[in-house]
Amino acid sequence: MSFSKKIIAGVAAVATLAALAPAVAMAEGNQNQNSAVSTQSDSTIVEVSFYAADGTFIQNVGNPKGTAFSLFSSSAKAPSIEGKTFTGWAYSEGTMLKETEQVFTNISVYATYADTPAQDDNTQYTVSFYAGTDKLIQTVSYYAKDHFKFSTYAAGIQAPAVEGKTFTGWGFASNDGNVPVDPNTEVTGNWPVYAMYKDTPASEDKTLNTVSFYNTKNELIQTVSYYAKDHFKFSQYALGIQAPAVEGKTFTGWGFASNDGDVAVDPDAEVTGNWAVYPMYKNAEKKDDTTQNVVSFYAGTDKLIQTVGYYAKDHVKFSTYAAGIQAPAVEGKIFTGWGFASNDGDVAVDPDAEVTGNWAVYAMYKDAPTEDDTTQNVVSFYAGTDKLIQTVGYYAKDHVKFSQYALGIQAPAVEGKIFTGWGFASNDGDVPVDPDMVVTGNWAVYAMYKDAPTE
Repeated sequence: MSFSKKIIAGVAAVATLAALAPAVAMAEGNQNQNSAVSTQSDSTIVEVSFYAADGTFIQNVGNPKGTAFSLFSSSAKAPSIEGKTFTGWAYSEGTMLKETEQVFTNISVYATYADTPAQDDNTQYTVSFYAGTDKLIQTVSYYAKDHFKFSTYAAGIQAPAVEGKTFTGWGFASNDGNVPVDPNTEVTGNWPVYAMYKDTPASEDKTLNTVSFYNTKNELIQTVSYYAKDHFKFSQYALGIQAPAVEGKTFTGWGFASNDGDVAVDPDAEVTGNWAVYPMYKNAEKKDDTTQNVVSFYAGTDKLIQTVGYYAKDHVKFSTYAAGIQAPAVEGKIFTGWGFASNDGDVAVDPDAEVTGNWAVYAMYKDAPTEDDTTQNVVSFYAGTDKLIQTVGYYAKDHVKFSQYALGIQAPAVEGKIFTGWGFASNDGDVPVDPDMVVTGNWAVYAMYKDAPTE
């Protein structure tokens, strides 16, 4: 018989005995003080004092003398204790009271408990992932009873990129440095772990060497950078850099500044650091025509990128003027070359054409092919109506399934609930997302739960 059914039976028994007591008394003409009928008709009130297991008083419950204990206990609530299951009430010496036991005097009883079966354990272990000593990236929790490995907790956690470093894994902090966590180790408590790195091999070195080109007034013309690991010559850096024209002077090359005058840079010298160089000139011979043809490169109708000039007498091709000029990137477009503006649209400039005057040219583009589309579809994962957990984006052109977006996303644990998946919000309740569905736009999805089984 269940506890609730026993209480009902006890109440029915008390009511029946109370109704029968006067008839029995009249029939027998006397009262037997030891009979159940006699005790139920006794109007004396007795109290049961209920206490928690640690002796904390809960409440007193009063009923007529001889009432079944179940009527007293039905009004008392035993405190919940994590990891324990309430088993009943007992005297201080440990003797358990039966629900049908009658109470004839004032008594005190104490809540008793048993360990909750392991399968009902809702204890969680949480791993906190840090970048540096105090910058929390994310926390991930699973039920302790599931005995998950660290690799499951770490799935999908992204360590921040550090320049010149390569991420090697997660580690525990110690006085002797971080100690790597074995991915196959079972998480046995609440762990803080830290991103670990090693120096990036020279082949992956992202260090830049930059050459800054100045004019004679110490004004910066342009900077050019390449990766140090590529060991480029100075001639590569100087390609397409136009020294300002100086009347009566002929440009002879670039040099380092010194107290004894500029020192010429060897075009074949490898750039080994961040250099500052200046244009060097010599006096032009009188017979030399110093007329220049200047090409002005524009992005859009009025945004000047750079001007480049060469002596008209040198009959320089447009390809030389355009060498090293970088057209701005335009999303969804591919640069196709330079053109002259006209009422019928830009007219492409032939790279082999000789520049014959001062030209203004404009960057020309065409639509990027579909395979170059960088449009992203982003899924935003929420816990509740407004608590964002994380966003994940992939290129729309890759047609990625929802299961890939959701990989490694941890829904928060909710007491008494079991996570069932992600869903779209609707007026009729959340609609589950099919993991095999291709994400076709920017989606907002919400964690869905069901009640945990009673056991």
